[in-house]
Amino acid sequence: MDSEVPRLDGLAELTPTFSVFVLRCHPDANPKAAFRSLVNFLRTTLESRGRAQSVRCLGEVVLAESDQIEGIGSLLELGIDGLYASARERRTMPSWSVEHRQVFDIANQLTVAVRCGAFVVIHTPVSDEALRKWSQKFNKLYRYLPSAILRGALQGDGKTVWLRGVHRRRVTKADSKTLGGLRIQEVLDDEDGSFALSAAAIDYVPLDGSAIVRGRLTVSPAKSHLYWKFRVDLPTFLAAATETVDLFEKSLAVEPPEEQFWQLAVPETDLANVYGAYDVTIAEPDELPDAADSDGELTERAELLRNSFLEVRGHSKSPAFTAVVSREGAEVGSLSIKPVARGDGFDLDVRFAGTPSNDAMARQIRDAIGNGELLRIYYESGHTFDEHQINLQNQTAPPFVNLDFVDFGAHQVNQEKPSVRGDQAIHDAIGLINDHSLFAWVKATYATGWLVCDDGAGEVADFLHLVDGTLTAIHVKGAQSTSSTRNVAVTAYQEVVAQAVKNLRLLDNEALVERFTTPRIARPAAWLDGIRHTELSGFVTALRARTTLDKTQVVIVQPHLLRHVHDAARKAAEQGKPTRDSRSLALLDGLLRSARRAVISHWDDLTVIGSE
Repeated sequence: MDSEVPRLDGLAELTPTFSVFVLRCHPDANPKAAFRSLVNFLRTTLESRGRAQSVRCLGEVVLAESDQIEGIGSLLELGIDGLYASARERRTMPSWSVEHRQVFDIANQLTVAVRCGAFVVIHTPVSDEALRKWSQKFNKLYRYLPSAILRGALQGDGKTVWLRGVHRRRVTKADSKTLGGLRIQEVLDDEDGSFALSAAAIDYVPLDGSAIVRGRLTVSPAKSHLYWKFRVDLPTFLAAATETVDLFEKSLAVEPPEEQFWQLAVPETDLANVYGAYDVTIAEPDELPDAADSDGELTERAELLRNSFLEVRGHSKSPAFTAVVSREGAEVGSLSIKPVARGDGFDLDVRFAGTPSNDAMARQIRDAIGNGELLRIYYESGHTFDEHQINLQNQTAPPFVNLDFVDFGAHQVNQEKPSVRGDQAIHDAIGLINDHSLFAWVKATYATGWLVCDDGAGEVADFLHLVDGTLTAIHVKGAQSTSSTRNVAVTAYQEVVAQAVKNLRLLDNEALVERFTTPRIARPAAWLDGIRHTELSGFVTALRARTTLDKTQVVIVQPHLLRHVHDAARKAAEQGKPTRDSRSLALLDGLLRSARRAVISHWDDLTVIGSE
C-alpha cells in the first residue's frame, strides 16, 4: 500500500450492502497474483477523476490470509485468502449548477474485494462495463460466472423479472417488459419465449437452514452480479461472501442447475448456430442504468450512435457483419463487427473495414460501440445479441400444466346431461337413480357447499360451485367416443373451451347476484352440502358475502382425453419420435394454454379434467 495513502481503520464498523460481482479466476492464473492485479485495477479506476471535480482517498487497506481484522478475527479463520477495502470521496458538479457557483455533490464510496480461493467477491462503485473491459483486456485473470449458474443456483419464488426482447422489433410487441407477482414462474408462458432474462428478484430459500443469505435476492446473470437487499455489518458481509462462493463452487462442479424461468429465450453458446445479421438498435436512455453511468459517458456514446446510421450487411453463414456508417447523411466508413466468446458471454470485436472517408468520426463511432454494451443485433437465425449474451427465441411449446385425470366410474363419459328434453326437465333429472350423465358426476363430486346448475340458453356455466367463498364455474362436454383407445382430439375441446372463455366476464359477483336473485327457470337444480334445494336465496346470500379476496376458478370437464393416451403422446414428443397423438396433444396444449391466459387475466385459474 502507498505510504501516502491513509490506512482504512475501523473495518469492523463498516456496514456495506451485499451488492457484489462474483468472478472466478482463470484456470491458468495464479489466484494470489490475479488478486493483486484486481486490486491495482480497482485502485487505479477509483483514483481516476473522470468527470468529477476531485477524488480523494479517505483510506484503504490490503490484507493477506495471515492478517487480522480488529474486532473480527484472522482472515484464515474466516475462510478468506485476501481482502482489499477502500473509501473514496468523490466531488461532482450537479447538472443544474454552473462551474462558477462552486456547488458540489459529494459521494463517499466504499469498495470491498474478498478473495476466497479462486473466486473474488467485489462490492464497488466501479461499473460492470469497466470491470468487463478490464477482464477482457487481461482475459487470463478472471472470468464472469456462467450465466446458467446464476439463473439456476439460487432457487426460490420469482418476485420480479426484467426481460428484454430477442424478437424482431415491431410496433405490436414490447421490446422489453417487467413482471411482478407472487411466483413469476407460474406467470410466464410460451408467449414469453421471445424474451430473455436481464435480472430476477427471487425469494431465495437455501437448502442449508443455517445459511445467512436468504430472502429477496436480485440476480443479474450477464453481469455476474448479486444484490441482497440488507445492509449488514462486515462480519456478516464476509460470511455471506464465503457462503456465496461455496454455493457457486459446488454448482460449477456438477451439471448446470435447472432453469427457473424455462419459458424464456434460450441462451446460445455456439456461434456456429448464429448467422445473417440484418439490423441493429441502440440502447435508449431509460435502458441505461444510472449506477453504471455515473459520469454520463454511456449516455453520450449512445447519443452519438443514435444520431448515426448503421447499415447492416450480414453474412449468411456467419455472425460477423459489416456496418456501413453514416453521419448527417454522409458515409464516414465501414466497420467489421463480429461477436467473440469471452468466458460465458460474448463481446464485439469492432474494426475498420477498409479506409474510412472520415477517419476522426469513424473512430468516434467505433469507440462508442466499444465491446457491445450499447448494441442489440438481430439475426436471421432467430438470435439476438444483447447485454453480452446471445439468445434464441424459445420455440418449445410447454405442456398445459393444470390437467387432472379422474375415474368417472359408472358415469357415461360421452353423455353430457340427462336424456330428457327441456330445461326444467333436465334440471329435475340431474342425479336421479337412472342418471349416469356427466352432470350427475358433477353433482356427486361437488358435494360440499352450494352447487347450482345454470344449464340452458344464455348460461353462465353448466354449474356454479361455491364453498368457503371460492366460486368455481364448471363447463361440461361429453367425449366424442367411449373407446378405451380413442385418440387425442382437439375438436372435442374447441366448443367447450370457447364457451368458457366467452363467459368469463359473466362471473362478476354483482352480475351473478342479480342473475340468480331471479332465476331463469322455476326450479333450478341446486344443492347445499348434497341436499337438494328448490330456491336460491341462500346461494345469493353466500354470493353477497364474498369479497375481492375470494378466488374464482374455471373447470372444464371433458373426459375425451385418456391418461394413458396422453402419457404415451407426451413421451413420444419428449423422445423426439412424434406420433399422430403427440402432434394433436401439442395443438391441444396450445388451445388450453391460450384459454388459461384468458382465464387468469380475469380470475384465478383454469383446470381441465380428463379421464383415467
